[in-house]
Amino acid sequence: MAGRPGRRRRRGGRAAAAPGGGAVPGGRDVGIPNLAPALGRRRPSGPCRGRAPGGGGTGGRVRTVAAVLIAVLAGAAGVAWADEAAKAPAGSVADQPKAAEPAAAPEAGKPIVAEIKVVGGSTITADTVEYYLNVSQGDVFDPQAIAKSFRRFWDSGLVEDLKVEYEDIAPGKVRLIVTVRERPKVTEYLFKGNKKLSTSSLREKLDTANVTLKRNVPLRSSELKRIKQAILDVYAKEGYASAVVEPVVSDDGPNQRKVTLEIDEGAKVKIGEIRFEGNKVFSNRRLRMALKKTKEKSVLRLFSKKTIWSKETWGEDSENLKKFYMNHGYKDIVVGEPQVNLIARNPAGRTQKEKNFRMVVTIPVQEGKQFKMGDLSIKGATVFDGDKLRKLYDVKPGKTYNYSKVEDGNEAVRNLYQARGYIYSYTNQALVERKDKPDTVDVVVSVYEGDRFRLGRLEFAGNTKTQDKVMRREIRLFEGDWMDMSLFKKSMFKVNQLGYFKLKEDPLDFKFDDKNRLVNVTIKGEEVGRTDIQFGFGYSELEGFFGQFMFNTRNFLGRGEILGVGVQSGATGRSYTLSFSEPYFLDKRMLVGGSIYNQTVDYSALTGSLSDYVRKGKGGSLVWGLGVSDFGQFSVTYGYEDVYASYSVLRTLGPDSPITYPHGRPLPTPYTGIVTEDKFHEVYSGITSSLTPGYGYDSRDDPFDPSQGISYFLRVRYAGGPFGGDFDYLKPEWGVTLFHPLSRRTIFAGNFEGGIEKSLNGVAIPFYDRYRLGGERSLRGLEWYSVLPRTKAGAYFVDANGVQLGGDRYLQLNLEYQVKLGGPLKLIFFSDIGNTWYDTQGWDLGLVRYTYGTELRIFLPIFQAPLRFIYGINPRPFPDEKRSNFQFSIGSTF
Repeated sequence: MAGRPGRRRRRGGRAAAAPGGGAVPGGRDVGIPNLAPALGRRRPSGPCRGRAPGGGGTGGRVRTVAAVLIAVLAGAAGVAWADEAAKAPAGSVADQPKAAEPAAAPEAGKPIVAEIKVVGGSTITADTVEYYLNVSQGDVFDPQAIAKSFRRFWDSGLVEDLKVEYEDIAPGKVRLIVTVRERPKVTEYLFKGNKKLSTSSLREKLDTANVTLKRNVPLRSSELKRIKQAILDVYAKEGYASAVVEPVVSDDGPNQRKVTLEIDEGAKVKIGEIRFEGNKVFSNRRLRMALKKTKEKSVLRLFSKKTIWSKETWGEDSENLKKFYMNHGYKDIVVGEPQVNLIARNPAGRTQKEKNFRMVVTIPVQEGKQFKMGDLSIKGATVFDGDKLRKLYDVKPGKTYNYSKVEDGNEAVRNLYQARGYIYSYTNQALVERKDKPDTVDVVVSVYEGDRFRLGRLEFAGNTKTQDKVMRREIRLFEGDWMDMSLFKKSMFKVNQLGYFKLKEDPLDFKFDDKNRLVNVTIKGEEVGRTDIQFGFGYSELEGFFGQFMFNTRNFLGRGEILGVGVQSGATGRSYTLSFSEPYFLDKRMLVGGSIYNQTVDYSALTGSLSDYVRKGKGGSLVWGLGVSDFGQFSVTYGYEDVYASYSVLRTLGPDSPITYPHGRPLPTPYTGIVTEDKFHEVYSGITSSLTPGYGYDSRDDPFDPSQGISYFLRVRYAGGPFGGDFDYLKPEWGVTLFHPLSRRTIFAGNFEGGIEKSLNGVAIPFYDRYRLGGERSLRGLEWYSVLPRTKAGAYFVDANGVQLGGDRYLQLNLEYQVKLGGPLKLIFFSDIGNTWYDTQGWDLGLVRYTYGTELRIFLPIFQAPLRFIYGINPRPFPDEKRSNFQFSIGSTF
């Protein structure tokens, strides 16, 4: 029989009523919090007969405290099953967290729970019931408290049918009967149909999204929906926005289920069109240009990820779009939520790929009205004069309000404060519409100055090899100085510039001592292996195939010293080198170093060489340098070199016969000489003693693989004169290199350099010391040293013996567009321009050579320079040149 709220039984115990009434969502009254919706009638077996709690009759009746039918809840109400099951799995209550509200202790005159019986459970035990219903044997029997805990049990997701009853088994004692139908457990998750993304990759990406495919847990529809959506999100990020995922559940044993995630990946769907709604001031095209991360597909964006729709990147572009409007005075701009529609070009297709979807993104905007700039005022500034701070803002009354210009001024104010040690300082701009001029806003900048701090302890973490002092000397602040953040940031750049201690993404750990106004700083990073030890073989256009031993380090013994030892032997020669430099001699910004070498190069082995030419040189150099700014250094280098050079010319019979070189090319000028058919060798030797003062500046962020910064140099080599030697000449040279990031993955790089040399005593500059270009280190796509002075007809300049001459001057321009492909790979699109000129040609730019092409670079940790695969095109080749050329090398052009 059914009970009613508030009604009491006369005999056989009480029907545990509570004030009010209620029902679990779904329309069925199950006794929450009304605790007497139904009374079962069955007699207890054996000794369970007796008086009900509270007296008045025998027990034997089973009373329902609360019950839920899964069909009613799932069909009518869609109860959300929480993750409580994962927190408290079926089993021993000793493994479960404590309940929030402990059960009451037994009280005199009130019945107690003498027994808890579980019906229908294989893994759900009495311990599990005690945890979720918050009741244990010996506790006071409190039907109302049990009913409140009933929903907690249901929400655990462990069961798909649940009923809680009780019966009197003795005076003052009851038995709780919990009837359950357990949910089937998931034994396995399988993927089917995934080809673009492997199963391991999918699982890894799901783990990253905090979606773990757990086994041996109850099967819940809400969890399947969550997994399905997570997989769709993974595919959407990869560009497969039309992907379809369908979880298919199948039997895998008694009360066990296997879930197969059937995937139809479809094809990549890129953004075909970006539309705007509500824009009246700016065209769709202009607004699309304001988006930095979201672009329509095109031929030029064939490999760009910007054409793939992403909620994360849209968050950035939404701000970019707002900033664009605000920079044009539309301070009230509202950018709505984009509508992303997939339009099937072939709706009848059987698969998602055959349907051939096109993506259209529609972005609603509410522009509002345009405002002009009114007055700008500063509030809260006491350290600096307000008039001085106002001068940092590039805004004028009457001009269109520009959000970015105001923010640039705010940034300048913050930098000014932080350079004085007010590292907590910040600014905020507020806009006030003027009543007298409805289209004008005043800008009120509030300055919070905070306290002034000094640098306390400075420490480094992660430098397992490099000594602290090596990095500490790059810090332009001393402990106890005012904490100048601008100078400290510049110092961090200098530390990173060393090349062997890589700063972490978040490298600074600040600990504030507010009492003493100190900030203790720990700089975090990790050692980078910049010690290069090589045994093996290699190839370059200059050296050909070669074997080598090489040891190079920029951090010798962790002291920041630079040491290089090399032995190399190959098709074109051999070399021995030893070099050492100390960039902080006597712990001062003073460079001291030197090198010695012995080198033999046979240029006749080079493809395209116009003469047989062997150069043997030995010598050395000493260098002294002094740092004169954060990134600048003045240096003086003394060099000494003893060269023995020989070259051969093939002469033909007769004074009127054309003279040819060993490669069969005619001389561009007439020549007559001794009648012979053999090569004859001319020997040209001499000593060059020179002094080279120079200045260099380098603000690149990395000496090996820079992505930003600038470097330039100017040096003048003076040979002979008071330094002796066989040659007297002057050779000024200059160069500038720039790296500028265009985006997170692309970089523009450029290099421009040149030089000129002039004899001081009328003696010709030795042919081996004149300028030659060509090859992977100057003009890519042209053969090594093949760019010599030529006439417009292609004729070379030669000396009396018919040996082609290098230039008295040169210019070289290299332009690169670098694309980071991921990991150690870079794709380079380049254009090289330059030439060498003979003295009589001046700087005739009509003779300039140019090439273009692509290059693949691979940066390997064992090398201090990249491996390069270069394909260059020479669009205007001379008859003796190739139109295209493939080159391989280790090193860099600039």
